[in-house]
Amino acid sequence: MVLIYRNLAMCYDLQMILGIHVSTSGGIDKAVDRAIEIGCNTFQIFVSNPRGWKPTTHKVNETQLFREKFKNAKMSGAVSHSIYLINLASPKKELRELSIESLKSALLSTQMLGLDGLVTHIGSHQGDGLDVGLERVCESLEQILAEDSVGMNLFLENTAGAGNLVGKNFEEMGRIFKRVKSKNLGVCLDTAHAFEYGYKLQTKAGLDSLIKEIDQLIGLEKLRVIHLNDSMTDLASNRDRHEEFGEGFIGKEAMIRIINHPDLYNIPFIMETPKLKSGEAGKEFIDVIKSYAR
Repeated sequence: MVLIYRNLAMCYDLQMILGIHVSTSGGIDKAVDRAIEIGCNTFQIFVSNPRGWKPTTHKVNETQLFREKFKNAKMSGAVSHSIYLINLASPKKELRELSIESLKSALLSTQMLGLDGLVTHIGSHQGDGLDVGLERVCESLEQILAEDSVGMNLFLENTAGAGNLVGKNFEEMGRIFKRVKSKNLGVCLDTAHAFEYGYKLQTKAGLDSLIKEIDQLIGLEKLRVIHLNDSMTDLASNRDRHEEFGEGFIGKEAMIRIINHPDLYNIPFIMETPKLKSGEAGKEFIDVIKSYAR
């Protein structure tokens, strides 16, 4: 089925869905301006300060202006990203509750802005063991995605595998999806994190194996966003360090292979690297990457 969509898209000459994480400095609507400036057709934003628990209250006029600009831009969707403090696996009940409320608030803001969903890290069990951590994560997600909660998409991001973080591979992620039955739960694949955990994305066989694993354990229809990051650190380093497209250990050839894989077509690719903030340099970089799409 994915290949059918790929072939149809090629017939209609549809563009690659490519964007970056953009700043909301000066007003949340400015994020749309910045994305347009460098030629994005999707993007990612924070809807509140990523290093604090206090949610940002967006004024009605700012939200309306954002939605108007976003609609007029005719982009292929966009997503938000949760704060960095989220820990759904924490042994501390208070921290889990703060994380749950933060995600609920962010999902509501995401819905008000007309975005497609919210990407979040999962958290750390902090030495209590994977089984215990996964139980806490599932219980937390069931609260967040309950029927009486906001009906927005939540995308779980894989980790680089450091310490006691949950979600380092798709066997762990699959256990979450097996327990939490929600149409609003999806996956954000970070290519740097996957490589840093140990998936051999520098080879075609390694990429095919990863995609097959996601399909078998979760379902490719649940893969909704890809963070298209190269890695500053080598395979299985377990160190989360993003690098510019094609300039890291995954490498240019492999990154081009990723954006052209038929099973990943029509999934938004979002880069989170410094070169892409704004201006002509950012636009040139985006244009070069789009030129690699076949």
